[in-house]
Amino acid sequence: MRRVTVAALLLAFVALLAACAGGPPKRVYPPQASVQELRVQDDGTWRLSLRIRNFSTVPMRFSRLRASLTVGGQDAIRFDLDPGITVGPGSAELVEQVFTPGPGARDAVTQALANRRSVAYLLSGRLASSDPGTDDAIEYPSRLDPVPGLDGVLR
Repeated sequence: MRRVTVAALLLAFVALLAACAGGPPKRVYPPQASVQELRVQDDGTWRLSLRIRNFSTVPMRFSRLRASLTVGGQDAIRFDLDPGITVGPGSAELVEQVFTPGPGARDAVTQALANRRSVAYLLSGRLASSDPGTDDAIEYPSRLDPVPGLDGVLR
């Protein structure tokens, strides 16, 4: 009887050890991209800071962002870029893009800044990672507000 008990305890210990050996589960969720900040430069170009968020439990290396940005319902830019960043699990990183906006979007931002009002935007497209190998649709509608004390800046 004693050998059976020892054998059963040993078997239970090995089973418990095997269950823990795999570590936490690896889950990959669709990432998110949004506008962190829009800064109107003196030369009329915009400096756009995009926030790329990783909701997965593993790091993701983002290799392609193909998207369009509309501001105030007007086309601002279409871009296709390689962010070249790795974002840790549950983290976010910023990517900057400088460009000349479309005239309708430029007017919408100029009016928003002049009147100290928010302006709606939509960022939509696809965000791909080379590791773990994803290609997800993104669509993020929100609003940008003028930042008090910082001329030409919306967040």
